[in-house]
Amino acid sequence: MRFKKEGNNSPEIIVTFKFETSTSVESFSRYVDYSDRESAVVVDNIEQAFENHEEPEPDFEKMIGYMKRGTAIVNKDERRTGLFSEHSNNISIDELEELKEKLNQGQALGNNLWNPVVSFDVAFLIRVGVLEYNPELEEKIDQLDKVFKAAEKEKPKNSKKIYQAKKALEVAAKKRVVDQDKLKFVVQSNMGKFLRSEGFDESVFWWGSVHLNTKHIHMHLSFSELKPTRKMMEVPKEVNGKTIIVREPRGKLKKKNIAKFKSNLYHSLEVDEEKRLKIEREVKVGMHRQAILSGVNKVSKDNFSLCNFYLLETAKHLPKEGKINYQSNRKEFRESKAYLTAFVEEYVRTIGKDDYIAFTEATKKQLESYKESYSRNPKYNLEKLVTERQNVLKASLANKMIKEIQKSSIDLGRYGEDSDFLNSKELEQIVEDLKDTKISSKESGKYKWLLKLSYAEADEQNFKQKLRELEHFEDLKGNTDLKKFVKQKFQEQISLAQFEQMPNYVLTLEEKERKRKFQQKNTSARNFPIKSASDILINERIKELNNELKIVEQTRDKGMIKSIYQMEKKQVLSSINKEKTILGIKNQIYNNNQNEKRSDNKVLFNQLKEIYGEKSYNLYGNHYRSNSKRFSKVSKINDFNNQEKNQLKMNRLMSGKSSYRHFQEVIDKNQKIFQGLVSLSNSDRKRVERLKRQSDEEEKER
Repeated sequence: MRFKKEGNNSPEIIVTFKFETSTSVESFSRYVDYSDRESAVVVDNIEQAFENHEEPEPDFEKMIGYMKRGTAIVNKDERRTGLFSEHSNNISIDELEELKEKLNQGQALGNNLWNPVVSFDVAFLIRVGVLEYNPELEEKIDQLDKVFKAAEKEKPKNSKKIYQAKKALEVAAKKRVVDQDKLKFVVQSNMGKFLRSEGFDESVFWWGSVHLNTKHIHMHLSFSELKPTRKMMEVPKEVNGKTIIVREPRGKLKKKNIAKFKSNLYHSLEVDEEKRLKIEREVKVGMHRQAILSGVNKVSKDNFSLCNFYLLETAKHLPKEGKINYQSNRKEFRESKAYLTAFVEEYVRTIGKDDYIAFTEATKKQLESYKESYSRNPKYNLEKLVTERQNVLKASLANKMIKEIQKSSIDLGRYGEDSDFLNSKELEQIVEDLKDTKISSKESGKYKWLLKLSYAEADEQNFKQKLRELEHFEDLKGNTDLKKFVKQKFQEQISLAQFEQMPNYVLTLEEKERKRKFQQKNTSARNFPIKSASDILINERIKELNNELKIVEQTRDKGMIKSIYQMEKKQVLSSINKEKTILGIKNQIYNNNQNEKRSDNKVLFNQLKEIYGEKSYNLYGNHYRSNSKRFSKVSKINDFNNQEKNQLKMNRLMSGKSSYRHFQEVIDKNQKIFQGLVSLSNSDRKRVERLKRQSDEEEKER
């Protein structure tokens, strides 16, 4: 919740006064303890004044008289009352009895009792450092206040509903962290000046209390005197149906003195520029933190599928029994915690990225302002402190999601194998996200296998497509050799991809040997392992590359070369030579290792780094796996019909009518989506869906 004043004209402080005469109530002393409903009327008027951005008139029909209510004040010392006076911040029970005796004496002498109320704008108290900024709590109080006011306006009135709403508001409001001593101090500093301006002498006495039970924090004050100092006035009164004239002390106070009292309170609470900036920094950090925690309730299905996936897996593995906290190391919680950790990282990387960056920057600025105080401490590490704050935020985010999942009724049995629909890019991200968690090797191995499988499926489809495209070129004298050579290459790649889609334990010894040879023959020079770069293997590879170089040089059909290699003839020749160079360097490193001459490898590794730093290249237009550890690019597959594409598109968009939705709604929508996709029932459709998404992503990148 972003916190600000309720309007440009909304007052920072509202001060109201009302008085009782000695004959208008039975006993003054009851105001020290408690009076029920009449006490709330003034507060209701003050709340309305804040909402309407106006300054209320000093006179109200009813007056305030409750000062020591347990539902309104926060007093941790049971031996004291929670009230404060000129000489004490928390008067004792004995002092309370003395106060009651003074009140009875003053009433017996015919003196008045004045009952001011001082109420504060919430944003003002935050700004001056009296109220600790807690956006979650303030948002909750604001909502409960609206519920309470709505219940009071209902007709016919429902007393039980009003009581429950009021009680909920009081409980939440009293959780605020308020510097009551500071509020008491400013009253103690200014009350004497105000009373003297009104002509009261040393016989005047006063007390007050800070009430936290409403949306706006307020203070109830009361004062009276032991000997009359006010001008006596003749006032008509109704007694037994007859109007009589009685003499009473003047009760009204001068408006200019009230205004001065209010101004003094305001300026006593105001802080210097340095402290104001410090508070503003704290508020900004809190605002961005709250934005992240609130934003997690809205997840966009279409753009952030990994967030949904991680939540589903978290829910599936979440223990059903016992209390769960993100910091828990319960064995049963290990898998769920790993997915939850991955969700948090994905969330701050995508949906909450802007707020997370803003939170980090605001936190740095806040901590930098403290650095001067710790500059002599060598252990002050700004980056470490920022990371600690980030981790606290992430833990709060994780705990919030645990509560959301536990509140949701998820029929996990209705989900299909949702991991079947993750593409290579998403699987790479999952493997990376789960890498540093304590997830079991069995669980993480599942995604590594799926990633390897998705690569192999993409390879198979890619080279099958290229074989079909190759048939479009006629067998002419200038391109026959290249066509024959590349056709054999593509068929080998297809066979290798098919082998890689099968676990090793199902392959025969002959198939395993064929797979090994295909891998050695078709692995790019950059990915060729140094430990395998023996003279025999490298010579075989260079011999094949020389043959390919000769064939390309002799080929006249530039269109076919570009179709096969996705680059011009000159670039192809350069790329083949570069492959030979890399293999030669790796062979030298291999031999140095064998001959215990590792110190000679430094120059060779620098040569490899220099080559790798150049613009990336891939023979045969083979873009389906990048050289980086994350985020592969998969070539566009166009060999499925338009009807399938439209059907799959409809399945993806059916639940995408609203851009954002609550977590519960996200879960329900995804249930329908995955159920619909599972109904396709065969692995080909699943593969087509993955490849289509990968194709769409590459098209955007291009």
